[in-house]
This record gives sequence, C-alpha cells and structure tokens, in this order.
Amino acid sequence: MVRSSRLAGGLAVVCTMLLVNLGVATADEPIAGSVISRAPLEPSVLPAGAAVSERVVYRTLRTADRPGISSGSIFLPEGTPPPGGWPVISYAHGTVGIADPCAPSATGFDVVEREPIERWLAAGYAVVATDYSGMGTEGTLAYLDGHAAGANAVDIVRAAHEVYGDVLDDRWMVAGFSQGGHAAYFAGHEASSRATELDFRGTVVVAGPTHMEGLFPLGGPLFPDLGITGLVGYALYVLAGIDDQRPEENVRQYLSPLGVSWMEKAATVCAADLGRAVAAERIQLGSLFAQSLWTPRMHDLLRSMLQVPVDGYDRPLRIVQSTSDTTVPIPLTWAQIADLRIRGTQFEYQQIDGVSHSRSLMASIDQTMEFTDRVMR
Repeated sequence: MVRSSRLAGGLAVVCTMLLVNLGVATADEPIAGSVISRAPLEPSVLPAGAAVSERVVYRTLRTADRPGISSGSIFLPEGTPPPGGWPVISYAHGTVGIADPCAPSATGFDVVEREPIERWLAAGYAVVATDYSGMGTEGTLAYLDGHAAGANAVDIVRAAHEVYGDVLDDRWMVAGFSQGGHAAYFAGHEASSRATELDFRGTVVVAGPTHMEGLFPLGGPLFPDLGITGLVGYALYVLAGIDDQRPEENVRQYLSPLGVSWMEKAATVCAADLGRAVAAERIQLGSLFAQSLWTPRMHDLLRSMLQVPVDGYDRPLRIVQSTSDTTVPIPLTWAQIADLRIRGTQFEYQQIDGVSHSRSLMASIDQTMEFTDRVMR
C-alpha cells in the first residue's frame, strides 16, 4: 500500500514535469484573449449604429515574444442578433500615435476610420478594434511589431466572445488600414492557428506598409529624403517602441541628441501633432542619427518586427492600394504582390487611382463590403 502510494506520487510528479516541459497550459496560466476589465465607452467616441459599446482590457502579446495586455473597443449592432449571432470584424486601425491618449478607445475614431466601422455595423456585423498593446495600457506601443499587433487583433475577438459569446457568431475576419494593414497581414497569417475555437474567414489590407525592413535599417546620418510622407514620424515611433520594450538593444546609441529628444517627444504626442511639429521644425530623418542602424543585430530585429509574411495564408486575402499614395508608396505594395505571386499565394488586388492615403479606405469600401459578405456567408 505504501509502495503503491509512492509509485502514484512519483508518476504524478513525472506527469507534472512533462506538462510543464511540453508547454501545456495549466488553470493558473493566463489565456490569450481573456478579459481583465471592461467598462462602457464614453458617448463621445461611439460610432453611429452601435447599440452596445465597451472598452475591454485583455491578455495578448506585448511584443512578438513577450506576453502583455491590450485595450480595445467592442461595438455591437442595433437590433436582434441573427440566428447563430452576429459575425465579427476585427478592425486594426491606422497610425494615430503610440501614447495612451491616442488610443481609439479613449478618443474615438476619426471620420476616415469611423465611416467603415459604421458601414459594417449597419450591415449587421459586430466590430471589435484593438488599441494595440502599450497604447492605453502600460508601456509604449511596440510600433509595427507585426507579430504582436496581429495577435492583438486576433485576441480581441476572443475577448469579445468571452463577454458577448451568446450573441456573436464564430465567423470572423480581420481588416486593417495603414499601420493596421501591416497588423492585418500578420493577424490573417496566424488567425486560424491562434484562435482555433473560432471560424476565421479572411483578411483585408488597405494601404498596408510592406518591405519596410529594407528601409529602416538604412537609417543613419546619410539617409536620403525618399519623399514618403510621415516617414520621420514613423521612424520615431518605431525607435520609441524599441527603446521602451527592448532596452537591451540600446537604440539610443544610434541617435544624435536631437534624435533622442524627438524620440522621447514622439512617445507622448499623437500622430497629427507630431507631424505638424516635425514639419514646422523641418526635421530630416538623417539628423536623428549619430551612426547607422545597419548592424547585423538591428537588421535582424527590424526584419523580425517588420517583414510581412508572403505565404501560409489559409483564408482569402484582399489587398488595396492607391497609385497616388505618398504615405505608403505603391512600389512597396507591388514588391509585396510580386513576392506573394512567387510563393504561389492566392489573393485579390484592387488598385485605385487619384486617391490619397487617408481616402483609400472609403474609396474601396464598396468592394470591401462585397468581399466581406462573400467570405462571411
């Protein structure tokens, strides 16, 4: 009897060790998408057609390899849910800044992004929108850390199901604009494996930056003017995110005193104000640097953060780009399309003319709604 007890105890210890070593989650481990807190959104930030609007804080990734939390918004349509519940759109927003006051759950969406959200709500889709980890929550947003942002966009769907699962359908898709387009590529690539309990249907990317991993490592005192609107601000946000989330990289060693000052400012200022300040001071990207970023370590880091997947998508992918976009120039998207084709990845592409970056979302919304209805049937 004693021997049997000892044997049973020994087996229990061995099994426990195996579970830990195999990475099997225990009841005490946090689950991605689990809700930490929830509260009603301020009336001033609500889109038209939202019967229910809440801000949630949920567990997700902080960077590609570190857990954390994010905040975001949940919007439910007006009326009675259809049989099975409302299907869900996870919307990944464009660049608004990286500081807490810039978070859409705090300030609302501007008209550029609010109108498509209202279109989805009117069509009977619930909409969830991550703020991205570090904006509205502790720390600084790891800007353009694609794997983290993609996980943020997936995990808020899981959070919404925890809160409103009785009125939500398992069908969902992700759509993103600009910075959010970058996030949407990653979310669409990982959605089926990250949220196996849900029914992922597809991805929409509007004006999503790609191939930035080939540009940012060129940062240095001799960096030329590439004519990309807002590039200084985007670089400052990337650097500020690395400075906060990856202090071991000592990104400040590459910066001039002016660069350090502007990087610190970028961590506290929303995108519109930062853009005006950079333009007023006529800040050139090269002036931010004391030495080149072109080191093996920084190159590997930026590639791991920025490089968009070009294969492995298991659901429909839609890409939209304007030929007149000076924020995300179309050659970057052409390069992405070429890489996708080389890898045999299937996708739909809509090219629009004479439309600015900020207008691309609404200029393509009718076709995006048709794609949405088709893949969500």
